[in-house]
Amino acid sequence: MSSSIKRFAVAVGVAAVVVSTPVAGARAADEVSGDASGKGLQTRSAVQGEQHPTRHTQDEGQRSVARTIGSGIIDGKEWSVTLTFHPDVPENFPSVDPASGFGDSRPGDPALLCQRVFIGGVQVDHQAGPWAGCAVVDGRDDFVEGAGLHGLTDKGTSGTRIFVGNPASGTATARLTLDGGTVRTAEVVTLPGTSYRAFALPVADGETIASVDTFDGQGSRLTHETYWD
Repeated sequence: MSSSIKRFAVAVGVAAVVVSTPVAGARAADEVSGDASGKGLQTRSAVQGEQHPTRHTQDEGQRSVARTIGSGIIDGKEWSVTLTFHPDVPENFPSVDPASGFGDSRPGDPALLCQRVFIGGVQVDHQAGPWAGCAVVDGRDDFVEGAGLHGLTDKGTSGTRIFVGNPASGTATARLTLDGGTVRTAEVVTLPGTSYRAFALPVADGETIASVDTFDGQGSRLTHETYWD
């Protein structure tokens, strides 16, 4: 289950890609500073080519692209976030109208974007079936900015959660500050050959977010949000 302030149009009405209000390389290294409060926090770089190579399928013109946005250990549980772009909407995608996109729009080049969050080996919103976290998009260059907390209980409002952001073009890094002063930062990952991008940061059970900030490649702050408590 997950919480957000706006949502993608998602298969079977379940939101796993969520929306609110950086493309600086294809890196998403989660850097952690401050006290982890004994929560068993560990994060790993999501984009060092030899560790998390971009995966392609099919031929050059019609290939799917997948990439890990972030991964690590929080509350003793492994977590990860992945983005996958399918250039064509699969025939078995459970949509009444596979040519419908966000809101009332009808994409001229229907494709599928999947953003999947796993905590302790369980996919958030897995109850929606194999296409949970997937939405129809308009080709490789469509984009909807967003952010949300994703968890397996209480719609992402408690327990172990993962904060996933889909920031505006030009955003390079994100910083999550907890009420206790702990700061966690991540770089943005962009799917090669597309405009789709995201970052991910873990939030342990009992932790409260004080603010989430995003920055451009020169370190200038672009956004400052304080309503994620």
